[in-house]
Amino acid sequence: MRRLLIILAVICCTCTAGVAQTYERLSDHEQSLFGKKVFVSGDYETMKSIHRYWVQESIRLKGRNYEFAHLGVNDGVLKVTIPSRVLFQQEDSVLSLQADGLLRPFLRLVRGDDALATLVITCHSDNNGSDRYLNDMTASRAHSLSEWFAKQGTNAVALSTYGIGKKVPRTDNSSMAARERNRRVTLYLVPNKKMLKLAKKGKL
Repeated sequence: MRRLLIILAVICCTCTAGVAQTYERLSDHEQSLFGKKVFVSGDYETMKSIHRYWVQESIRLKGRNYEFAHLGVNDGVLKVTIPSRVLFQQEDSVLSLQADGLLRPFLRLVRGDDALATLVITCHSDNNGSDRYLNDMTASRAHSLSEWFAKQGTNAVALSTYGIGKKVPRTDNSSMAARERNRRVTLYLVPNKKMLKLAKKGKL
């Protein structure tokens, strides 16, 4: 029995580490658009506490059409990527029937007096269409998401939205599968003052 518990503990630690060590950095284009809005700093223990909290959130929400990444241990921002096809009707900015269920788990983090984060919403496309069309489509989709969060009681001050168009692809657009990877929504959960304060006191 003891040996089984040790094996399970090792497996759990390995899984947690796998989530915790998925890091990304902003592209130059993202940095120029909203880099300042997703930068947060604090002392080492504070940022370590925030990072640990985001790791647990990643584990809690794992397996729901979400991909998670951390924008560096010192930044403390959780990046959530969701395929556009599950959030929007095809070639439209109208939210799908699945969207509510996919977005609702994040409300407790960004809504009301207990909010721990502000939210940066970005929408991306593939390269199928003119620049104007793709920019307008992704901006319209970002606005739809912002409206959804606002209707759920999220303070508008806590939301920033960007339509990125085709400017920040995850991969090339040489196949249907590649283009689908590029069509996505990215949510950046950025620690607010309350989260930083709780983390600093070790109460997060």
